[in-house]
Amino acid sequence: MNCCYLTLMCGRYTLKSPPSEVATLFDVDVRDNFPPRYNICPTQPVSVVYQNERRARQYSLMRWGFIPSWAKGEFLEKLVSRPLINARSETVLEKASFQSAFKRRRCLVPADGFYEWRGSKGGMKQPYAIQRDGTGLFAFAAIWETAQDPDGGEIDTLAILTAAAGRDLKSIHSREPVVISPDHFTLWLEADERDLKQVMSMLSAAPTGTWSMHAVSTDVNSPRNDGPSLPEPIERSLF
Repeated sequence: MNCCYLTLMCGRYTLKSPPSEVATLFDVDVRDNFPPRYNICPTQPVSVVYQNERRARQYSLMRWGFIPSWAKGEFLEKLVSRPLINARSETVLEKASFQSAFKRRRCLVPADGFYEWRGSKGGMKQPYAIQRDGTGLFAFAAIWETAQDPDGGEIDTLAILTAAAGRDLKSIHSREPVVISPDHFTLWLEADERDLKQVMSMLSAAPTGTWSMHAVSTDVNSPRNDGPSLPEPIERSLF
């Protein structure tokens, strides 16, 4: 996978919480016995909670890297190699790639932390692990789409929504992932086009004091690395 993902928000995250906790928080049946993951990367299958065709809440795996259903030819090939992993909240209703999914196919991505990198452009970057202060499992706001893969099959894909960074994170990045609180899960998943004003009101940075962060090893830079040591704090290097 290309290291260009390090420049994007949100480009890596963790899900250490067990399936039973995911099932409880999201009020959904989780039958996968998935292991803890400490370096979830774009193009990988990730855990998702969405509303299915029967309007029931469902858990599934989807590919992180959004592909519109109408993508074909060279555009499809481009999205396979350089996927749309994020969607900007401010323009999600204006972009042809995202607008239909935002109106009709919103989902929740369980997580308990993510990574961001700080440093000069083109220079050495220091990775940070970011977690909710005092809490564990939470939900990224996301949109999903069933698309055609280059081999002619179908694949469910997603993008995580971002907003302008709040006070907690703006020192390391201009953007942050949007988080949906549990009391808004139902509205986020079930709202139709008549409720878009309410849905749009959720798309903002987390309140000040939500996030805590610490420097971590550059081992997290490689998608080949995974393990409980990755989000552990280190003494921050000066650069």
